[in-house]
Amino acid sequence: MPIRRILLGIVVLAVAIAAAQHRRWLPAPWDPTQPLDLRATVTLVTPLKKRLLEADPGLCAAALATAPLGVRRVPDSFGACPLRDAVRVSGGVVATHPSSFLASCRLAVDWAMFARDAAALAHSRFGRTLTGIDHLGSYACRDVRGRPGVESSHGRADAIDVSAFVFADGRRLSVSDWRESGADGALLHALRDLACQDFGLVLSPDYNADHAGHLHLQAGGFGLCR
Repeated sequence: MPIRRILLGIVVLAVAIAAAQHRRWLPAPWDPTQPLDLRATVTLVTPLKKRLLEADPGLCAAALATAPLGVRRVPDSFGACPLRDAVRVSGGVVATHPSSFLASCRLAVDWAMFARDAAALAHSRFGRTLTGIDHLGSYACRDVRGRPGVESSHGRADAIDVSAFVFADGRRLSVSDWRESGADGALLHALRDLACQDFGLVLSPDYNADHAGHLHLQAGGFGLCR
């Protein structure tokens, strides 16, 4: 097991013990018993809070209520790919094109974190102001390509495919430009690496030809970052 994960586990355990004994002085961002607040500073406990909300609709809804997003609950649906507790997401730190998308609660939480972090990264490391993110959609009732009978994460509205990033100066950086050298290529790769911190599974053009023109950003998953 990587030493970083061992250290993280020790820190989380220590914080959990402290939370149980000293709730009055432990700041909320460090208290694993408190819902994730998307307005608060990211701490070592944030990954634990995200993991907990994935299995608890109440915790997820509480976290989503703190997100700088336009969120509208949609009715549950049934059939081949049922949706429960899904939301329609719009607005936020950066605009989306098309203007909204359907998401599970945990995808919406991950998206809020990514949009915030992507804008900060583009500005601090590349001097660019991110104003929009183009996507190809989220919910689609289908199987994983090439694996009949295996439901895609899109069938649960647990994933969104991002095709481009738009900046204040009018430039549009397409994921199709993945192999570009220089600042554009570096920025695309940096955004992919950042997404791997905010989502549970990320697939880029490095993964296979099916993802040559987009980033597959998925809530949950098993940590694959390609």
